[in-house]
Amino acid sequence: MDSTDDPTKSTANYGTEGGSSNPDSYEQQQETESSGNVEESKKRSKVWLHFVKTNIFDKAKCIHCGTMITCRTKHGSTTSAMLNHIPKCKLMTPEEDDGENVDKKLKQTTLYHHNQKDGVVGSKIPSYVAFSQLVTRKALVKMIIMDVWPFRFVEHRGFRRFMSVAQPRFDIPCRQTVARDCLQLYEDERGKLRKFFRNYKGSISLTTDCWTSIPNLSYMCLTAHYIDEKWGLHKRIINFCIVDNHAGETVGKMVEKCCIFWGIRKVFTITVDNASSNDLALRYLKKKLTSWGTTILGGEFLHMRCGAHILGLIVKDSLKESHGSILRIRSAVRYVRSSPSRLKRFKECLEIQKVESKAGLCLDVETRWNSTFMMLQAAVSLKKGFDMLELEDDKYVAELTRICEAVPSESDWCYASALSDILQYFYDATVNISGSKYVTGNTYMKEIFGVGWMIVKMETLEDTHKKAMAEKMKLKFYKYWGNFDNTNLMIYVAAVLDPRYKMRWVKWMIEGTYPPYEAFSLIEKITDALNRLLAHYLSLQSEDPVVSFQRKKDAESQSKDKEKRHSLMDSMFDDAEESEGAEVIKSELESYLDDVREDRKNPDFKILN
Repeated sequence: MDSTDDPTKSTANYGTEGGSSNPDSYEQQQETESSGNVEESKKRSKVWLHFVKTNIFDKAKCIHCGTMITCRTKHGSTTSAMLNHIPKCKLMTPEEDDGENVDKKLKQTTLYHHNQKDGVVGSKIPSYVAFSQLVTRKALVKMIIMDVWPFRFVEHRGFRRFMSVAQPRFDIPCRQTVARDCLQLYEDERGKLRKFFRNYKGSISLTTDCWTSIPNLSYMCLTAHYIDEKWGLHKRIINFCIVDNHAGETVGKMVEKCCIFWGIRKVFTITVDNASSNDLALRYLKKKLTSWGTTILGGEFLHMRCGAHILGLIVKDSLKESHGSILRIRSAVRYVRSSPSRLKRFKECLEIQKVESKAGLCLDVETRWNSTFMMLQAAVSLKKGFDMLELEDDKYVAELTRICEAVPSESDWCYASALSDILQYFYDATVNISGSKYVTGNTYMKEIFGVGWMIVKMETLEDTHKKAMAEKMKLKFYKYWGNFDNTNLMIYVAAVLDPRYKMRWVKWMIEGTYPPYEAFSLIEKITDALNRLLAHYLSLQSEDPVVSFQRKKDAESQSKDKEKRHSLMDSMFDDAEESEGAEVIKSELESYLDDVREDRKNPDFKILN
């Protein structure tokens, strides 16, 4: 390309091309050339993103509308006229622009400034704002989707008045148009994601769950988890639909259908809750995925049981014993929250008792144990208020006596306090392993085994309430994590691969949780799984045939004597670990190593790795 058409080239060439014979300009050109093309490095104005130099030395051409603008005066180069033209250019952002170029230009044409109010240096402000109907309309649709606004929002008078001030040129669409735009955006994004999954080379983990709504409609949700090329964790909901029932075969076929539609072939794990129907669904999916030939070790690690769901089952089983105490405390909380006057009277009781707790009373959902935990935690901290309310309010006593035969007693509050301390462990573990924006596989074992150790510790306490709960929890805990045949070994493999834990930490946790024989058996299974996984991934690597041939040739060229010495060293090391005379073998190894050092003086000698 001609240098005059490239805005990045030096503009000091005009003195030699017949455009001008100004000797000062010629001297300026010589100074520029002698200083290593300094003029090119000073080309820092953002206007050259939209203008190019022309053969006429003092004119630049707009790349959008073709207008010729003065770029040089008798005092030197200037960009003021070009900067003034940019906001006025009607063809700066054509309607056929998809928005990406506009965003790119806006990012490139930003200026750094010092924010005197906040003291922030380096915040960006656009040097100009290029309006586009298409880009603004897309932003409107994304706002409605992200903030869950109704389609009728675009017809509200307040929004239209705001837009008339913010951007009068924007043609606000009607709600029908917005609905069509939302559907079109969904189709576009689904197409992009489908294309990504079809080209994705790694394995994808799936999570599915089913439930029944109040109108008795069965729903199923399927979520895909994967890691991109930059090692970023992603989560995408790829299906949310109505199913005929929760039968295992129905769920399995629906998951298979979704995988085929999205082009997902490599499935690493599928996380489900502990319903018996899911066992049948996973057996069906294991056969299908294995027939595709894309599973790891024949789908051995495919079935992953939801740890949060298992913790919930353990807690719910232990809460059955304390149903009466929880019912009385729940009734007390419901009474206080039933009307503003009762809530006001309760707050007055707290002020009299000088309770400084900021906890707010909340009712629980009986099917969700974590809400029961939060209700008990708040109620226990406000116990003095309930005791005062019992003395001041006769209706409180009468209503609770009618519903649950009595107001919460001192033993109920003690039981609730002990239960709240125990549930805190389960709540923290559930929160940590239920994250979706960070990796949780490496912390799964730590959280679960931490709960197991807490249960064992509770059995040694003198508190009868905690001891009784620990016994029930232990039975449920070992039902799911005591049977190694139903445990996915991937939770241990993930902990081993974590550089903070590794195999020594995993062994320590297992040996401190299970009896010696069971611990030894589990460690052997984990080691075998690690070896088989390593062999599987090595088989997927394509080795250079030249390197493979050279490696084989080097191995065959070793002498028999050296191979014998190598095997001798291996056997001596093995004997050193098993024999009691380790010192004797150590001296023999040292003498052998001295012989090896002598042989190393020979340049043809190589020690086998």
